[in-house]
Amino acid sequence: MALALKIHIIEQNVTKMMQFDGATIVYDACRIIREKITEANLGQAKDYGLFLPGDEGSGVWLEPGRNLNYYLLHDQDVIEYRRKVRTLKVRMLDGTVKTLLVDDSQPVSQLMVVICTKIGKETSNNPFIFT
Repeated sequence: MALALKIHIIEQNVTKMMQFDGATIVYDACRIIREKITEANLGQAKDYGLFLPGDEGSGVWLEPGRNLNYYLLHDQDVIEYRRKVRTLKVRMLDGTVKTLLVDDSQPVSQLMVVICTKIGKETSNNPFIFT
């Protein structure tokens, strides 16, 4: 079944309508978006994903291995093609600030493992706080 979605390219502030089969895997939808919308050709493909915005700043990242039907999308829904990777500044208790790249599409539990591993390699068990 065809699904007409509004694809909002966040970094370019461009929205384009595209049709997908509901059985399309999210990973393939991202590839198709990059192929058909020139404004979506930003950076490396692995750093971008699809985000379904919700109310008041909430939303959910679409998992690359799931199909579009899994998310109960409807015709005319807006999904965002956006950068998953962002910088995170972590202030250590000694006042130093560490800057890390994190993948916002990962669950918090996985992010904490990545953050603690990266911080642990750079410091010797210094506690930290997020800013």
